[in-house]
Amino acid sequence: MNRMCCPSYTIRCEALRFKATKSQKKILKRFTRYLMYDEKPRAGGGGAEGKQCSDDKDISDEVASPSQNSERQLADRDVKGLDPSAIDASAIVNEKTKDKTPETSQSGETKGEGSSKTQQPNKVHDEKKQPKPGLGPDPNKPACKKAKQLRLERKQQRLAQRQETTNATQTSKATKRETNAPKCIEELIVDSLPGQEPKHKLEIRLVRSSPRSPEFQDTFAAEYALYKKYQITIHKDPPTKPTERQFTRFLVDSPLQPDDTEDAPECGYGSFHQQYWLDGKLIAVGVMDLLPHCVSSVYLFYDPDYQFLNLGTYSALREAAFTRLLHNVTPSIEYYYMGYYIHSCQKMKYKGNYYPSYLVCTEAFSWQPIEKCRPKLDANKYSRLDETDAPDPEAIDSLDRVLVLYKHTAMPYIQYKRFNSSADDDQVKEYAGMVGKTCAERMLLYRN
Repeated sequence: MNRMCCPSYTIRCEALRFKATKSQKKILKRFTRYLMYDEKPRAGGGGAEGKQCSDDKDISDEVASPSQNSERQLADRDVKGLDPSAIDASAIVNEKTKDKTPETSQSGETKGEGSSKTQQPNKVHDEKKQPKPGLGPDPNKPACKKAKQLRLERKQQRLAQRQETTNATQTSKATKRETNAPKCIEELIVDSLPGQEPKHKLEIRLVRSSPRSPEFQDTFAAEYALYKKYQITIHKDPPTKPTERQFTRFLVDSPLQPDDTEDAPECGYGSFHQQYWLDGKLIAVGVMDLLPHCVSSVYLFYDPDYQFLNLGTYSALREAAFTRLLHNVTPSIEYYYMGYYIHSCQKMKYKGNYYPSYLVCTEAFSWQPIEKCRPKLDANKYSRLDETDAPDPEAIDSLDRVLVLYKHTAMPYIQYKRFNSSADDDQVKEYAGMVGKTCAERMLLYRN
């Protein structure tokens, strides 16, 4: 692979832990809105609308109560300009008693009153200074508190109220977090809403393509017409290239044999076509293989007229959900394979957007998280993805056990060399290195 222009790595998604991204959730919601209300997504999304709403909110806050804003600004300005150290207590007292102090004339007499009345406040003041004998604080009433003690108690009350508010906020957040738990992929895929009649009806059929089932045979013409339209419009193929024979060889014929054992799902193992019918019209077909441990996606073709529905992403999310559904019946099915991941090809990089995904290291034959592989592939088109020095468990240590088919007879390579002195060890070694130790000892290498 280090000599290839576009190294390809097998990629798989762990369907049982699958989490849809924000953009994938939007695609599912748009698809649901189209089914329910015939609402087609507009170009540009809703970003501009959201920004406009936030701008309107800010403007309304400022325009709604200009008088309140001005009063608030004046109050803030007065408070900020006040210096506590510059306040004179005597000035405050004089300011408060200014209106209550009677005016005096130049002769020292109060206007409109006699001299006897001017001495009366001093007399009352003297009487207040002399408490009545035998009277003290009332024992039935609480003792008077100093201002400092009162301020301390008020501060403690405010802290207690603040703590109660914090606890209540944390409790509400925890409740909201439990309520707003991330939805699984099955909850995000909605074809209809309760109590509402959808504008469009979506039907998904799974038909066996090899060997051809009666359902597949009835829809073969519709599939081929859709495939031809897709190849000409999307991939710019000439009209003469996507022939019926080419379609059959490419996406219908399969070396997999059907298997309906007890541990298999109801549909069995083998090659299938997942058809998407919208209002009785075939708009997309997903070609897939169902295997004992995974669902392997092979190809997808769709009607270019419905490209606004993002059928590529939508079908991949559907197939991931289908893998999870099969796991409930057949627990051994856990993974969703998406073919090959080519980091240097923009059309193939989308496969890494399904979390969690793993790439296989072609040297150590181990699965590595794609997040750790991206920096290495950014630096070099080909890289060893496994960071450890683990040896290749499928490396061939001896060619003697490689199976060979010679003159209609299966034999180990060491026995074949006895009949053919011109045996080419380099070719056999290259073959064994490509298929691995396990396959080299189970498959037959044809020799003549």
